[in-house]
Amino acid sequence: MKNNLVTKGMILGAGLGTRLLPITERYPKPLVPVLNLANILHTLALLRRHGIHEIIINLFHLPDRIEEFFKDLPLQDCQVSFSKEENLLGTGGGLKKAQGFFGGEPFVLANCDFISNLNIHALVDAHFKNQSWATMALLDDAVLKERYSAVGVNASGELCSLPRKKTGVPVREGLFTGVHVLSPEIFTFLEEKPSGINDVLYPALMEQQPSKARGVFMDGAFWFDTGDIPSLWSSSMALLDLLGTPQNGLLTTLSSFGPVYREVAPKVWTTQRTQLPDDLNVRGPALIGEGCSFESGVEIGPFSVIGDRVILSKNVRVEKSVVLSHAIVNAETVIREGVVFEGRVFEARPS
Repeated sequence: MKNNLVTKGMILGAGLGTRLLPITERYPKPLVPVLNLANILHTLALLRRHGIHEIIINLFHLPDRIEEFFKDLPLQDCQVSFSKEENLLGTGGGLKKAQGFFGGEPFVLANCDFISNLNIHALVDAHFKNQSWATMALLDDAVLKERYSAVGVNASGELCSLPRKKTGVPVREGLFTGVHVLSPEIFTFLEEKPSGINDVLYPALMEQQPSKARGVFMDGAFWFDTGDIPSLWSSSMALLDLLGTPQNGLLTTLSSFGPVYREVAPKVWTTQRTQLPDDLNVRGPALIGEGCSFESGVEIGPFSVIGDRVILSKNVRVEKSVVLSHAIVNAETVIREGVVFEGRVFEARPS
């Protein structure tokens, strides 16, 4: 089966987002902005670039906000459906509840709290070549492996080591990126009740059908976690650095669902509908949203993300920080290495 026949996908959007509190008291996790674009749209753009145009999103926390968000969104040739959960079912139960959407076809399953340029075509090709039922996209990164639990494969590429399950000694280990390719056979291992796919499906396959559970290493891809405030900050800093490299497609993604971003000064990007004040002191890399207000003396230093409709009052200085949309920053405030949400500044550098 060719990978262009994989046209369906699911994005996991039901989680509470507790690691992003207090932001997720107001924003459901999928809508938390990364580079001024809702996180879930980064995932949606990744799937769409790889021919996946029918997508279902499971919902639980603040579901109406997400549905309303998608109502007027220009999705071009992409169709989005929703699976509402009365009780939080987890990744396993939530997937089982959405089973009917896939119509017995293979599909891609993805989290909503990462940014990546994973080659999903290559992942799908490997899935079918290996006749797998479940394939994880893995990344072998020495720095990231120190922060995340390792997943290991044997010499044949079969999964043999998970954080809570081990059936052999791995020859290579990496972190799980949050992306799977799955075939309909996996649904016999799932129930519509609270469960995690990595706690139920993969351990069962490793025991009963070891050749059907595999990990594929996506060498050369970038991957950034956005699931907590320090990661949101550090990933935003790294992504700003990548924005000036056209081949990674980040700028295209930012412009795919609304106003087009343009470079108005060296490594300073804003939308085509935004005119920055002539006296604004800004040094790139910096990304500035729409409808912002800048009073006199404002300085925006390198590695700054300013969201939509932000008000920066007199003599505010921002550097190496993310100011989320609708924030009001009082006069004379200096923000460095922080995330600003509404009236609060969170020191965000990872410990």
